[in-house]
This record gives sequence, structure tokens and C-alpha cells, in this order.
Amino acid sequence: MDLSGNTELLDKDLVAFFASRSSPQEALALAQQWAHKIVKTDKIVISGFHSPIERAVLDILLTEGCSAVITLGRSLYRKIPSHLLSAYDENRILFVSFRNQTRPSLSNSQIRNWLTADLASEIVFAPFDNRSQLSALHFSLANGGVHCKIL
Repeated sequence: MDLSGNTELLDKDLVAFFASRSSPQEALALAQQWAHKIVKTDKIVISGFHSPIERAVLDILLTEGCSAVITLGRSLYRKIPSHLLSAYDENRILFVSFRNQTRPSLSNSQIRNWLTADLASEIVFAPFDNRSQLSALHFSLANGGVHCKIL
């Protein structure tokens, strides 16, 4: 596991957030409502922030001055993306890479999601279609005794 940023964020109460790239229409509004609630807590959201809904949640977190742990399905950034640079400079972001590969892939994303869930004390899913890759993750976690919440 490679890290860049505020490593102390891993010692906080981490909430994993997952949203599919192809979510039902109501998922965005539910995720935004959830994000506005979570910013009022001491919890830190950990996610790949890859899907459009996950990115919308990250925008809310960062706008409200919150911290976030961003898990990557690839190696660490050589150059911090410009939209994340100020939060990174303010020590509000931690990037976590589980794979030393330069390009994301489906298998890297799945590994990222499993390890993201493993780091969290709480797991939240935006509504997803049963054909989504997240369906298998949710099913496996829930059947393994892990409490998962669907918004």
C-alpha cells in the first residue's frame, strides 16, 4: 500500500462510500443528501471517488472543508490533479494506492473496492442496479457479516 498526503486520516473513523457508474436516477440526490449529513460529523469518507456520484460527494466534502481518503485503482499520482491540489496542500487528503500499475482496470478497481471496504468501519452504497459490479461486492460483504447500508 502506497500513501501520499495526510496519513493520520487512516486513524480516523472511516466510512467507505461506493456508487456505480450506472446508478438509478434517484441515487445522485440520495448521495448528495448523505454527503451533506456526513460533513457535520467527524467521520472521514474513503472512496475511489471515480464514478460521477462519488465525484459529486467528493465535491461536497471538499467544498465544506472536510478531509477525504482517495483510494486509487492505479499507482499514486506523479502530479496531484489540479482540482485536488489545494485540499492536498491543506493536509485534508490522503491518496492510497493498492497497485503499482499506471493505468486503472476492472480488476484494479475491484481490488481497490475490496481493500477500501476493508479499511472502513462503516460501508455505504448509493442505490445500484443489480447488474452493477457493486452488486457482487455488496452481496459478498453482507453475506460475510459486514453491515452495509444502501441509501
